Amino acid sequence: MKGKAAWMLAAALAFSAPAFAAQNDVKDVRKDRKELRHDRHDVKVDRKDIAKDKADLKDDREDGNKADAKKDAKDLRRDERNARRDKKDVRHDARDLRHDRKGRK
Repeated sequence: MKGKAAWMLAAALAFSAPAFAAQNDVKDVRKDRKELRHDRHDVKVDRKDIAKDKADLKDDREDGNKADAKKDAKDLRRDERNARRDKKDVRHDARDLRHDRKGRK
Protein backbone atom coordinates (compact mmCIF):
# COMPACT_ATOMS: atom_id res chain seq x y z
CA MET A 1 0.00 0.00 0.00
CA LYS A 2 2.83 2.38 0.82
CA GLY A 3 4.37 1.88 -2.58
CA LYS A 4 1.13 2.66 -4.37
CA ALA A 5 0.53 5.80 -2.27
CA ALA A 6 4.06 7.03 -2.91
CA TRP A 7 3.67 6.42 -6.63
CA MET A 8 0.34 8.31 -6.70
CA LEU A 9 1.86 11.22 -4.77
CA ALA A 10 4.82 11.38 -7.15
CA ALA A 11 2.47 11.34 -10.15
CA ALA A 12 0.30 14.10 -8.67
CA LEU A 13 3.35 16.27 -8.02
CA ALA A 14 4.70 15.65 -11.51
CA PHE A 15 1.47 16.80 -13.11
CA SER A 16 0.84 19.79 -10.85
CA ALA A 17 4.38 21.23 -10.92
CA PRO A 18 4.23 22.57 -14.50
CA ALA A 19 0.90 24.32 -13.82
CA PHE A 20 2.32 25.90 -10.66
CA ALA A 21 5.45 27.00 -12.50
CA ALA A 22 3.42 28.53 -15.33
CA GLN A 23 1.34 30.48 -12.84
CA ASN A 24 4.48 31.83 -11.19
CA ASP A 25 5.92 32.79 -14.60
CA VAL A 26 2.82 34.85 -15.39
CA LYS A 27 3.04 36.62 -12.03
CA ASP A 28 6.74 37.27 -12.57
CA VAL A 29 6.12 38.77 -16.03
CA ARG A 30 3.41 41.04 -14.62
CA LYS A 31 5.72 42.15 -11.82
CA ASP A 32 8.57 42.85 -14.24
CA ARG A 33 6.28 44.86 -16.55
CA LYS A 34 5.06 46.95 -13.63
CA GLU A 35 8.61 47.60 -12.42
CA LEU A 36 9.71 48.49 -15.95
CA ARG A 37 6.88 51.04 -16.35
CA HIS A 38 7.70 52.54 -12.97
CA ASP A 39 11.43 52.79 -13.73
CA ARG A 40 10.81 54.34 -17.17
CA HIS A 41 8.62 56.95 -15.50
CA ASP A 42 11.42 57.66 -13.01
CA VAL A 43 13.84 58.21 -15.89
CA LYS A 44 11.46 60.77 -17.45
CA VAL A 45 11.19 62.60 -14.14
CA ASP A 46 14.97 62.53 -13.76
CA ARG A 47 15.43 64.07 -17.22
CA LYS A 48 13.06 66.92 -16.32
CA ASP A 49 14.86 67.48 -13.01
CA ILE A 50 18.24 67.53 -14.74
CA ALA A 51 17.03 70.04 -17.34
CA LYS A 52 15.67 72.30 -14.58
CA ASP A 53 18.88 72.00 -12.55
CA LYS A 54 20.99 72.90 -15.60
CA ALA A 55 18.82 75.94 -16.35
CA ASP A 56 18.95 77.08 -12.71
CA LEU A 57 22.71 76.58 -12.61
CA LYS A 58 23.18 78.59 -15.79
CA ASP A 59 21.00 81.43 -14.49
CA ASP A 60 22.80 81.55 -11.15
CA ARG A 61 26.21 81.60 -12.81
CA GLU A 62 25.12 84.40 -15.14
CA ASP A 63 23.78 86.39 -12.18
CA GLY A 64 26.96 85.79 -10.16
CA ASN A 65 25.06 83.90 -7.45
CA LYS A 66 27.84 81.60 -6.25
CA ALA A 67 25.98 80.12 -3.27
CA ASP A 68 22.91 79.24 -5.33
CA ALA A 69 25.10 77.97 -8.17
CA LYS A 70 26.89 75.66 -5.75
CA LYS A 71 23.54 74.34 -4.46
CA ASP A 72 22.27 73.84 -8.03
CA ALA A 73 25.46 71.99 -9.00
CA LYS A 74 24.96 69.68 -6.03
CA ASP A 75 21.32 69.09 -7.03
CA LEU A 76 22.42 68.38 -10.60
CA ARG A 77 24.96 65.77 -9.49
CA ARG A 78 22.35 64.09 -7.27
CA ASP A 79 19.79 63.99 -10.09
CA GLU A 80 22.37 62.63 -12.54
CA ARG A 81 23.21 59.83 -10.06
CA ASN A 82 19.50 59.06 -9.72
CA ALA A 83 19.14 58.99 -13.50
CA ARG A 84 22.04 56.53 -13.86
CA ARG A 85 20.54 54.31 -11.15
CA ASP A 86 17.08 54.42 -12.76
CA LYS A 87 18.49 53.66 -16.23
CA LYS A 88 20.31 50.69 -14.75
CA ASP A 89 17.02 49.53 -13.21
CA VAL A 90 15.31 49.81 -16.62
CA ARG A 91 18.00 47.66 -18.24
CA HIS A 92 17.78 45.11 -15.43
CA ASP A 93 13.97 44.91 -15.57
CA ALA A 94 13.96 44.67 -19.37
CA ARG A 95 16.48 41.81 -19.18
CA ASP A 96 14.33 40.03 -16.57
CA LEU A 97 11.25 40.45 -18.73
CA ARG A 98 13.04 39.03 -21.79
CA HIS A 99 14.28 36.11 -19.71
CA ASP A 100 10.79 35.40 -18.33
CA ARG A 101 9.24 35.53 -21.79
CA LYS A 102 11.81 33.06 -23.13
CA GLY A 103 11.08 30.73 -20.23
CA ARG A 104 7.36 30.69 -21.01
CA LYS A 105 7.70 29.55 -24.61
